[in-house]
Amino acid sequence: MAKATGQPRRDAYTPVMQQYLRAKDAYPDAIVLFRLGDFYELFFDDAIKTAEMLDIALTSRGTGPDGEPIPMAGVPHHSVASYIQRLLELGQTVAICEQMADPSKVRGVVPREVVRVITPGLCVDLDALDARAEHFLVSVIAHAGRFGVAALELSTGQLRACAIEDEGSLFAELVRLSPREVIARGDAAVLDLVARALPTAARKTLPEKTDGDALALARKALGPRGAAFVTELEAMPMEARWAAAEALAYAKATQPAAALDLQRVESYDPAAQLVLDETAVRSLELVKTLSGERRGSLLHHLDRTKTPMGARLLRRRLLSPLSNVAAIRRRLDQVEAFFEATSLRSRVREVLAEVGDLERVATRASLGLATPRDLGVIRTSLSAVAELARVLEGREATLDDPLASILPGDVCADVAEELARALVDAPPVLDKQGGIFREGYLPELDELRRLSEDSKDVVQALEQRERERTGIPSLKIKFTRVFGYYIEITRSHLASVPPDYQRKQTVANGERYVTEELADLQDKILNAEERAKALEAERFVELRTFVAGHSRRLRELAERVAAIDVAATLAEVAVHDDYSRPEIDESRSLELVAARHPIVEKLAAAGAFVPNDTALDADGERLWLVTGPNMAGKSTVMRQVALNVILAQMGSFVPASRARIGLVDKIFSRVGARDDLASGQSTFMVEMRETAAMLRGATKRSLVILDEIGRGTSTYDGLAIAWAVAEHIHDAIGCRAMFATHYHELCELATTREGAAAMNVAAEEIGDDVVFLHRLQRGGASRSYGVAVARLAGLPAIVLARAKAILAELEGGGALPSGGTSRMRRIDAEGRAQLDLFAALDPEPPKPSPVEETLAALDLDRMTPLDALVALHRLKSMLG
Repeated sequence: MAKATGQPRRDAYTPVMQQYLRAKDAYPDAIVLFRLGDFYELFFDDAIKTAEMLDIALTSRGTGPDGEPIPMAGVPHHSVASYIQRLLELGQTVAICEQMADPSKVRGVVPREVVRVITPGLCVDLDALDARAEHFLVSVIAHAGRFGVAALELSTGQLRACAIEDEGSLFAELVRLSPREVIARGDAAVLDLVARALPTAARKTLPEKTDGDALALARKALGPRGAAFVTELEAMPMEARWAAAEALAYAKATQPAAALDLQRVESYDPAAQLVLDETAVRSLELVKTLSGERRGSLLHHLDRTKTPMGARLLRRRLLSPLSNVAAIRRRLDQVEAFFEATSLRSRVREVLAEVGDLERVATRASLGLATPRDLGVIRTSLSAVAELARVLEGREATLDDPLASILPGDVCADVAEELARALVDAPPVLDKQGGIFREGYLPELDELRRLSEDSKDVVQALEQRERERTGIPSLKIKFTRVFGYYIEITRSHLASVPPDYQRKQTVANGERYVTEELADLQDKILNAEERAKALEAERFVELRTFVAGHSRRLRELAERVAAIDVAATLAEVAVHDDYSRPEIDESRSLELVAARHPIVEKLAAAGAFVPNDTALDADGERLWLVTGPNMAGKSTVMRQVALNVILAQMGSFVPASRARIGLVDKIFSRVGARDDLASGQSTFMVEMRETAAMLRGATKRSLVILDEIGRGTSTYDGLAIAWAVAEHIHDAIGCRAMFATHYHELCELATTREGAAAMNVAAEEIGDDVVFLHRLQRGGASRSYGVAVARLAGLPAIVLARAKAILAELEGGGALPSGGTSRMRRIDAEGRAQLDLFAALDPEPPKPSPVEETLAALDLDRMTPLDALVALHRLKSMLG
């Protein structure tokens, strides 16, 4: 491109290419889609890069001043949306450079301007958005050890900002928001944290600011329409205010042709809700499974919403449960209102299914982007909402009506009436193709349509009138491509031709004439279709502007519809899956009776899931040390406790026969092992880092669930760390906690701490097999049944036999397979632990050789011929 010194001069390019270069200079980081006729073209590096990314043809358009061909690629204008979507998914920013006038009516070069810039986080095209999830641009500002975070959802007009005190909380908030794009200002450490928290988001670093006024920046971005939001910005903490201002300025730069139209600007405090760190969100599989799939997550199970707005609100509530008892109870009251009214709930959900994405389509209208089909969605949705209001008004309401705050209220009847009067039943996708308005809405349009569709009848009607006016029975109106419409009079009637007839041509048998009326009619007929489309496009813009003027009303209505949808959905889940209403109070107790895991119970055979009780109290028995075999269900039991709390505090019924939950301020979940190879952290390092975050952040009101802390290092180090962590949770933090472990020695802590109790998930050994009972009961487990579980996993018989022999040797205090001395022995007869890691035993009498032990442990009845051959080979190799 002609930009730097030494490159060809700008004026050496054609005028059209100069237009392109100016657009590219204005948006150097974007891929510029340049409208040329029916195509959006790309040039130079944009063409080369896009052709490769989208697998489209790369050609050229003429040559540059240096004589080299100019690379070019292009996509049809009618299908550009799909190409833009693919570019956004690849993290690209796209600038749309449009023709600002009709090429057929312009002499010379058609004026072109960039009218919109689409970034991964600032997209309002419905086809490119996940209808069931929010689509955030997040701004992060670091200042003096504190952080400002602002989340802008342009497609719904929502901006929320907060100030955050520490890096751990910043990391957790970024993971919770899960934006598509993030802009950040800070030092290298902050930018690295953002990259680790959001590895798949598009990222941009903001330049350093040494001075300036956040409010002035925000005012400029918001314009006159957004002046009312300045008060909310003024009340924000300084870091939050700057983050919000930067997000607004960035968004405004992408909408040069339209004003930002926000619905809400507000500050929030992440600590004022139930805090879920990124480890908890991931390990509890709230919105996606550990493999990254939505199916199988808690959100997937709960999301039976009927509207896109309801789905987004449900997700937001799941990731941001409340920490205010009164607010939680209000939500539970709303769910209960639908829970108890089966027919009302059924009818409400039936009507909600007819409501489209009213919230996002209203925003598209306000930005001047709504299509005729979008306005059709608004019309249909408003009709359904009016019916919803009638259904809810007809119910039996109590004096203290829990649904009063979310009833539709203003159903925008005036907007619905105008759209119903204006639009055809199935409006087209594009506003330039006609067929938008109903007959009777625009008389001028009706006339043009009649001319276009019924031109023959119109001409015949004029012909009959002229015959009657002139008295010439043989008068005919004809048409040729060369002369157009004309009146033909035979020679015998030329004397009767009126004076207003203008002779056009003489033919062998008479004369051809035109009249002013016929000329006008010809112009109308020949241009009727084009004029009709132009008229519809013009009046459609007026209709869209009318709707845009009511966008805030529409979005406020959409918020109420979403709340109704969520309440009815959670009631439907509760009825269908046998959930009960939890009791929420300010205590620090946690009582669950016959609690279940909402996902695992669906995967188990009917009636096979085993419910369990839980009773923890931060002022009493608060720490459960849970032992039991692998696969017995320790992790499931702990996860279901955390999920019951999250469901309750988001305002949902819970999978338990009874639940009493003292308010929880934070949940820390360290369940499951993982490494972080990208940052060079081992499984053990990740485990220790997450445990450290828990120990620093937990309070007496928190809930902690830990699974097998210390397993990633040596047995001695692991047990020591696990013991110290358990002690600290009990003694220093004093919160409700469940600590699963295979260090059975850890159960000794229950004998020295009155707030600790040993629990186990029951199992029975039958021969060499183990049967998991999945029942949580008091007392520590006597063993872990590791070899039995290995058998279930399909380890070869020879390996199982050898493991069984080694285990028997070690449990008996014998030597290691290498001949070295083992410091491990069986614990006392009470079976409080399998091995003692801190004492050595006196030498035992000589034991059978490893070959003899392995032979004795082989289960010949279960071995196949191949297993026998493998075992024989292994035994021979053991002889040396």
